Amino acid sequence: MDIASVQRDENNFDFLRFFAASAVVIGHCYWLSGQGEVEPVRLFTGSMDTADIAVNLFFVMSGFLIAASWINSRSTLDFAAKRALRIFPALAVSTLLTTFVVGPLATGLSLGEYMLNSQTVRYLSNMALITQFHLPGVFADNPFPNTVNGSVWTLPYEVLMYTTLLLLGLFKLFGRIAVLLVPLALILIHFHLAPNLGLESDILRKTTRLGMFFFLGSALYLYRLSIPWNWKVALTLLALTLLSARTELWFYFHVLTLPYLTIYLAHLKIFRLSRFGRYGDFSYGIYIYSFPLQQLLMYWLSPRLPLPAFMALSLTVSIIIAAVSWHLIESPSLQLKRFIPSKGRRISEARLNPAP
Repeated sequence: MDIASVQRDENNFDFLRFFAASAVVIGHCYWLSGQGEVEPVRLFTGSMDTADIAVNLFFVMSGFLIAASWINSRSTLDFAAKRALRIFPALAVSTLLTTFVVGPLATGLSLGEYMLNSQTVRYLSNMALITQFHLPGVFADNPFPNTVNGSVWTLPYEVLMYTTLLLLGLFKLFGRIAVLLVPLALILIHFHLAPNLGLESDILRKTTRLGMFFFLGSALYLYRLSIPWNWKVALTLLALTLLSARTELWFYFHVLTLPYLTIYLAHLKIFRLSRFGRYGDFSYGIYIYSFPLQQLLMYWLSPRLPLPAFMALSLTVSIIIAAVSWHLIESPSLQLKRFIPSKGRRISEARLNPAP
């Protein structure tokens, strides 16, 4: 299996991102309809639901691709600007639409009270990755009450991973051994040190959880030419994951198997999947717009909306909005990359130290 290239038309990352974003939408349908306790994947694994696993998958792919981006960027500015152009324009639009369109449609307050409420102003800080979930009086009576966009919590952690990788690169620590030590340290903290020391920090738990997947993805990129990529290994790892379901060992196996399985599937030669993104990458839009749209559907249609219909409607509307966002906001924003100064050698020549 050839995984030397990360060119879009030579792998299945576009499809996997779309699949993961869609899985987040479907997974959230259970919780937003008040049926989260019967979510089938959570019942099967015993700990994580569909949306949780999809987020883990996102972070594996992100770690792999961001490592490639760092190595192939012309400069630190080039790397940082590309990441900012991907994250912030659509996030700003999503936040503004949620605040000034969705909020007024779903609040129990008068329009004047809503607009002048300090909580409305605080919600705008989501554009700066300061996570806020609540708008005044919005979705107060929904089955999953008050939370306006529950998906945005992962974005500060995503940017934290980018920043950590960038700092490793700047200090010339982004090499095979060092990048492998990072996820190993996070695994040790997440599974052993934090529980044994009684550290109940939600921020620490989320940082170590997402960091494990991100940096295992990065490690797989650096070791990609040394690792045996074949169906026998993939099938063995999948079997370990399935057989450990509903046991205390499942999450351990999940951490160790999902990264390999994700990158293996991303490079598996599957007819036409490598061309899946030829019309655009809608995954980010699906992710950041879907939650408030789903809450609005529940606000308008609950309890008359059956779960299958809610899933179909949620996914359809989310894809449509994401397509519009891609063509009007995200793709034009990414075109601004051509204005980034091109001076300097590639980071792979100037800063990557593959040995340490």
